[in-house]
Amino acid sequence: MESHYETLGLSPDASRSEIRRAYRVLLKRHHPDQGGSRERFLRIKRAYEALTGEQAPEADGGAVPQSATAQTYDPSARIDGVGPELTVRGDLLSLSLVGLVQDVPLADLLDGRARIGTRRPVAFFSVHNTAPRAVEWRGRAATSFVGTDGFLYQGSNMLRPHAQKLPPTWSGTDLELQPDRAVNTLVVAQELPDDVEVAKVIYAQSSTDDDGNTQTERYLFDVRPRARETLDELPADFD
Repeated sequence: MESHYETLGLSPDASRSEIRRAYRVLLKRHHPDQGGSRERFLRIKRAYEALTGEQAPEADGGAVPQSATAQTYDPSARIDGVGPELTVRGDLLSLSLVGLVQDVPLADLLDGRARIGTRRPVAFFSVHNTAPRAVEWRGRAATSFVGTDGFLYQGSNMLRPHAQKLPPTWSGTDLELQPDRAVNTLVVAQELPDDVEVAKVIYAQSSTDDDGNTQTERYLFDVRPRARETLDELPADFD
């Protein structure tokens, strides 16, 4: 029995963007309204949904699923509620760290009740795609936290099952960001020792152009004590 990746004609290390592109092509090729096999079409849909965790779009034309675009906005009309920030600008992104709260009860980030008793450091970002092509934001996997003890801590996926309960102007999942679009997003850190705070936040963004050339940029936020104090407050949307 073929795997979901094989159904879409992809290798197991395919990115979310590659999965979406393959689905769009196969959607047009095998759609029953275009004379395709309904069984094959349903296999393609199931494969897409299993690999992305998103509902497969039905519409022709390759629209990106709503879950991937709902929270994005025009950066020229920036959403209110984003406070002081540190910004690093690159060819792919203009990335702002708008909050770094060292000890957040995760349940406080969610609308309604959620049984999450854990407290973690949380980084809040404003992300603007400045590249001429879509880029894939991979917050948890591509964000690292350097503690005051000098050790490296990775992002955590603890909020992923509850991402729909975040305020509507914030995203807690990976998404494809179109050119000149922006999104407010957050990344939860792995557990740090009680006497350790986050001293640096690092994000790595990769993007591959149509010729197959991959560009990678590294965004480093050195959070010195004064900035740490300023950023240690939840954005207004979470009040």
